[in-house]
Amino acid sequence: MMTTTTIQEQVQGLVLEVLPDVTLEELQDDVDIFNLGLDSINTMTLISNLQETFEIELDVSEISFENFQNISTIVEMIEEKKSC
Repeated sequence: MMTTTTIQEQVQGLVLEVLPDVTLEELQDDVDIFNLGLDSINTMTLISNLQETFEIELDVSEISFENFQNISTIVEMIEEKKSC
């Protein structure tokens, strides 16, 4: 099973891929990634990449601002999906 740290590092990498102008230092766990420039287009790319990387399927109801607000909320959502 993946550790929280492993999931966190992979999520950070995926977010940095869709937000190339953001540095790892700016991308703290609780920083609102929408304020860093995440928009609807790159959110869809991020969702697709998360599903592929973590081999999960996100329901439409799970694709919400609350679940994608920051690294911590994304990691929580992935851990929940992986434990099912």
